[in-house]
Amino acid sequence: MKKSILISLFSFIFFNNIEAQEIDTGKSSISFVEWNFGVAFIGDNFIFPGTSVLWGKTYINENNSIFEYEAGLAFPSLITGKLGIGKKFNNTQVIVGVRPFPFNCFLQSSFAKEKKGYWIASVEFNPLYPDKSFSFGSKAIINFGYRWNIIKNK
Repeated sequence: MKKSILISLFSFIFFNNIEAQEIDTGKSSISFVEWNFGVAFIGDNFIFPGTSVLWGKTYINENNSIFEYEAGLAFPSLITGKLGIGKKFNNTQVIVGVRPFPFNCFLQSSFAKEKKGYWIASVEFNPLYPDKSFSFGSKAIINFGYRWNIIKNK
């Protein structure tokens, strides 16, 4: 029951946001490559390191609302991705979203903007842990990463 409500809510937000992006030409879109490193908290007392390399795209419209998606390769899960919505405050982007695999909800922020990109940090948690049908995954993840902007359209 919890899973179906969560999936329905996320689908509603995701598809409404995609439709808004298609109707509104937006202020800008930025493609990026991102490298992350962090730790996953598995079980009660086990911490496991991980890393990922992802390609993604961020859309920022006139009122500084953000829609973002990314996908790529990861260790130890092999593949991963993220979908998020958020807000841009000056040079800082704050995003909330979902990582479908391994399943987690996340809060992410950018900081330390540089000429070719910027640093990001995220905190993730699995609200369904320790549901046996979602046994693959962790209770929480802490990530740090760097994004290189590769294509920016206004």
